[in-house]
Amino acid sequence: MQNELSRKQSMSRPQTLKEVATVAMSGLKTFGNAIDEFIDEFYLDHPNKRMQQRRIDEAPATTGDSLQDAWLGAVGEHLARRWALNVPAWTRRPEHYAVRRPIFIPDSRALRPVLLAESPAAFRSRMLFTFAEPLQRARFPRDPGSEKMPPHSRTGS
Repeated sequence: MQNELSRKQSMSRPQTLKEVATVAMSGLKTFGNAIDEFIDEFYLDHPNKRMQQRRIDEAPATTGDSLQDAWLGAVGEHLARRWALNVPAWTRRPEHYAVRRPIFIPDSRALRPVLLAESPAAFRSRMLFTFAEPLQRARFPRDPGSEKMPPHSRTGS
C-alpha cells in the first residue's frame, strides 16, 4: 500500500510551490524536476490569474538547502511579478535569502556579464544570476501579438 502511494505521488505533478518542497524533500523527485513540473502546471492555468495565484500563495516548507530555498522564493516572487499577481508574503522570509555567494545558472564564466545584466530582480536579490526568463518552458505563455508573422509575399503571378 505504501509503495503504491509513493508511486502515485511520484507520477503526479506538484500543483503548488508548497508541494514542490514536499516532493523534493521526500526524495520522490529531484528539486529541479519538481520545479519544472510545477511551472508547467502554472503555465497551463494561463490566463486564469486566480488559479495561478493559488499555486504560489501557500508557503512551502524550507528545505534546509540554501540554494533550493532561495530558488523557491525567487520563483514565487518572479511568477507573481511576471504575470501580474500578488507577491506572497512568504517569499520575503529570511530563509529565501540565505545564499551567501553568487550563484550563476548556467555556471559559465563567459556568460557571467550577461547573467548579471539579465537576471530578474527576484533572482538577483537572492544572489541567483540567470537569464531574463529563467522559468521559460515549452508551455510558456506567449504575449498576444509578440510573435509577428512575416508579410505574405506572392511568388509568380
